Amino acid sequence: MATLEYFVVAESVSTDRETNNVSVFNILEDVSGKLPLEIPRLVAVSAWNMAPEDRDKDFQVTLRIPQPWNETDPKYFDFPINFTTERRRHRVSHRLEALQIKEPGELRLQILLNGQPVATHVITIHDRESSVQVGVSDTETAQPPMIGNEASRE
Repeated sequence: MATLEYFVVAESVSTDRETNNVSVFNILEDVSGKLPLEIPRLVAVSAWNMAPEDRDKDFQVTLRIPQPWNETDPKYFDFPINFTTERRRHRVSHRLEALQIKEPGELRLQILLNGQPVATHVITIHDRESSVQVGVSDTETAQPPMIGNEASRE
């Protein structure tokens, strides 16, 4: 069965044509504005590790966005993408525009594989008129990690 390597939601993503390396820009963790607000664009990127027995099988990766303020069904919107691959890894990008947000709180985007939830990315929505402090504290390493024989660096 395919297993999730990573799932992240950001403003944009770029894939290098020569190396196939992916760069993700402006990961969405906190969004602030006068409600209702609009997230102009977002991309949800997921990477999947494929077992040898997964090759040439059909898979469906779905981005699920909840709509808790919606009084009628559906309580969420699903954006499915189907794929088949012969490769060991497969990357899926869901691109959306003009996502409307009506309430503050946590927007919990889910990634599903064949209808089963696999991971969640949380975006905290803040009303600009509230006194809630927006931000995330960062912790960084001051020294690069040691690789190989530690004694050889002394």
